[in-house]
Amino acid sequence: MQIRLTVLAPRSGQTPARTCDVLVTAPAGTALATVASQLAAAVSGPESSQGGGAVVLFAGRERLDGHRIALGEPPLVDGAVLSLQVPGDDEATDDAVPAQLHVVAGPDAGGVHLLHGGQIRIGRSADADVPLDDPDVSRLHCAVSVSDDGRVSVADLGSTNGTSLDGVEVRERPVRLTPGALLRLGESTLRLTSGSRPTTLPTAPDGEGHLRVTRAETGAADPGRG
Repeated sequence: MQIRLTVLAPRSGQTPARTCDVLVTAPAGTALATVASQLAAAVSGPESSQGGGAVVLFAGRERLDGHRIALGEPPLVDGAVLSLQVPGDDEATDDAVPAQLHVVAGPDAGGVHLLHGGQIRIGRSADADVPLDDPDVSRLHCAVSVSDDGRVSVADLGSTNGTSLDGVEVRERPVRLTPGALLRLGESTLRLTSGSRPTTLPTAPDGEGHLRVTRAETGAADPGRG
């Protein structure tokens, strides 16, 4: 599972506030505590995780329990904005997104992706807006678009194995994607839901210790590609 998180570091003395987009690759269900120090280091530098103090993260004004909240579950979904050490603005949260895509089957099952306006590309490439670690998914497999009025549509991007919506093949011409519909690409299945934030359930660490954290910068090499 891959998700992109935006981490905000507050102003400290003469150091201005900073923002960093971080690409996290980890098994679905990995506890936030497993990656908290890496997230802090990404935005504030290695010294932030070597001072001995606990790393505290907020989603808006909600303090996150690193041992009970898991990556891929709200509010730690793709595109989420986190604040380091101090609460952020409620406006930075994603409650008002028009829709969400839930990965319900496949290697990335359990992931949740927020759909903002415009085109969202889904594929195996790390450059995709919704990356899927599925070998049967093309690098840029299909695209979901959200119009200004909140309508959602999907179109295939010339994928090798094709895209289907509730069992019907999707081609290059966009077709309507409605809440509850199942989108199948490769071995992965995604379900569209409304944008209201679901209740977060307590989740225990999976204990696999399998994690990679990298800065999501344009032009940067992705160690997971190839």
